[in-house]
Amino acid sequence: MGNKQARADKKETAGQGVEQNLQREQKESLPSKEIRTLAKKTPFTTKEVSDLFKIFKSLAAQTPSQPDVILKSQFQGALEEAGINVKDNTRLIGLFTAFDKNESGTINFREYVLGMSACSKGTAREKISLSFQVYDVDNSGKITQEEMVRVLTSVAKYEKGAKGESLDPEVIKKFVAEVFEKYDQRKNNVLTYDEYMRAVMNHPDLVEYRSDITLLGTEESEASEAKKAFDQWVEQGVKAGFLKAEEKDGATIYSVIEPS
Repeated sequence: MGNKQARADKKETAGQGVEQNLQREQKESLPSKEIRTLAKKTPFTTKEVSDLFKIFKSLAAQTPSQPDVILKSQFQGALEEAGINVKDNTRLIGLFTAFDKNESGTINFREYVLGMSACSKGTAREKISLSFQVYDVDNSGKITQEEMVRVLTSVAKYEKGAKGESLDPEVIKKFVAEVFEKYDQRKNNVLTYDEYMRAVMNHPDLVEYRSDITLLGTEESEASEAKKAFDQWVEQGVKAGFLKAEEKDGATIYSVIEPS
């Protein structure tokens, strides 16, 4: 009798263990419907969304009190795990703010996937929008000269420091002043999103948080890659209908199509 009861108790305990493991696995996995939804909204495949979820959960689990979000202190790791290396703190904070759409001070999985999509596989418009948000340090909806100088200087310091080179901050200040002189059409010392887009048309490296390639002394091979990337997203912009290309005096002029 006692042996039979012991076996029954053991079987019940084992069953409870299986159920607990199943519940834990379900909690740690993303519903297939949500995976498909995020895959439709981004260029990611369902497998890539699932892989991003594993990265996200492994970092979020480090904070048991908030297991469904990642914190600012975990954000750099979340980017690096997905293959995006951002070392300078100013750009890191800017990206975190851009990812944090609901302004909660944390990033949920949906925000993480959409942000990663814009970073790694975004369209021309998404990349421009993301870079605008990074420059907009105080999240005011406009970019000041000081903000643009701050971001460009932070990135340049890291990149030049890695090469053992020094940076003349006056070069960046001069470049930014020239950008504002030309594209701040309202002459109010800020760039709106539309004004920033026009600036990007002539300085595409702004999207990668760099001032003019010639000013920062980028290698010729890198300049070629930047030009290739620029041509690709301009082509996307023309197809999407928010940029237009016109031939003028033997040159192709690109301009932004204002929303109707």
